[in-house]
Amino acid sequence: MAKIGSTVDAVKEYFTDLVVPHQRCNVNIIPDHITMLHGTKSKKQLSRKRRAHKSNTLTRKQYAELGLNTLPRKQLRYEQMLPLHKLWRGYIREHLQLQPGDEVPQVHEKRYDEFSKQLVKLDLHGAKLRVLQSKCQTLVGLSGICVMDTKNVLKLLGEDHVVRTVPKSECVFGLSVGNMDFTIFGQHLNTRPAERSVKKIKNYVEPFM
Repeated sequence: MAKIGSTVDAVKEYFTDLVVPHQRCNVNIIPDHITMLHGTKSKKQLSRKRRAHKSNTLTRKQYAELGLNTLPRKQLRYEQMLPLHKLWRGYIREHLQLQPGDEVPQVHEKRYDEFSKQLVKLDLHGAKLRVLQSKCQTLVGLSGICVMDTKNVLKLLGEDHVVRTVPKSECVFGLSVGNMDFTIFGQHLNTRPAERSVKKIKNYVEPFM
């Protein structure tokens, strides 16, 4: 409080000195009308704050070491993920701006290209996917609800309640939207969902014929 009072006195003295000497006796500065503004923080103070904030967040390495990027292989139940799939169905309709009764645009329609690009940008958590082609033949035919979408792999929970890891770049996936099936080449999904949603994407989706 003493420091603030001395500062206010200094301000009063400063403004009084601005008045011509013979009029200074008429100056009446009310302390309550003086507003003290705090100076901006220095770069050094800001950098300290950033470092303190950064130290409270986990690095990707720490995240992996704690096992936060993995799922139990046999502890999840397929039925438990059905509500997630239901939410995803609502999400995809909102993302693709589909109304009840709308049909998915056909290849010859103008809006098909934009529709297919938006489809690739989808967050796949909750989507039902199936592996159509793969360099590893044991993966062909696998299907399930996507419970994890990372940069390089998808984790699918099958109806047998087993979570299987499927490499994106090795596979071609099938996805159903409305009354139309699509093939999505996994090599074009090799980004994290958050990054993929804002990435400029070419037309990587093709309809089944």
